[in-house]
Amino acid sequence: MEQIFNQAVGDLLSTRLSTPTSESYIYKGVKIIKDDNSIKILNTKFNGDYYQEVTNEEYEIFKKNGWRVGCYLVATRNNRKALNIISEKIQEEIKTMKNLKRYNMLVRYRDVVIHRFVTTLELLRQ
Repeated sequence: MEQIFNQAVGDLLSTRLSTPTSESYIYKGVKIIKDDNSIKILNTKFNGDYYQEVTNEEYEIFKKNGWRVGCYLVATRNNRKALNIISEKIQEEIKTMKNLKRYNMLVRYRDVVIHRFVTTLELLRQ
């Protein structure tokens, strides 16, 4: 984990955040935090007011691929999950057609997430 943290430190695209007790870096919705006791990787999406630690499977992705590629892979998972949620909400709106503004907003947001998803995939291919 120390090696992954050092990759985040050296990554010019990662944003540094520090407190008196910890140092952390964030990129593409993924935050790696080092304090006196441990190094943790957190997913900043989908969990409301707090960040959730990545799964064991996602830790393995970071160990295998490193910081930057790991961030891209977690970001693509997040985007897929967001697209599924948006698609479900669009289907609900189509069934009820109660609120045309909400439907249009969901379609626009889906386009934004698709663009973000495609951009991340392009970065992953480089």
